[in-house]
Amino acid sequence: MKQILLATIVAAGAIAFGQPSHAVTCANGVYRAGCVGPNGAAVVRKAPPVYRARPPVTCANGVYRAGCVGPNGAAVVRKPY
Repeated sequence: MKQILLATIVAAGAIAFGQPSHAVTCANGVYRAGCVGPNGAAVVRKAPPVYRARPPVTCANGVYRAGCVGPNGAAVVRKPY
């Protein structure tokens, strides 16, 4: 009985004297995108997404798949030898 009472007192003390949370949690998604802090919604400026330019043509080397492909189909590219 003493162990249960001691465990209850320790748990209640940990809850009562716990440190307040000042963190902000952000969620990305289609329906639930935003940030929430300890007092409700938080205004956070997030960095804009980084878009990297892809090369316009990709070439594959090999016995069966040698050639270059562009965004609209086959592309003629002079490859250095």
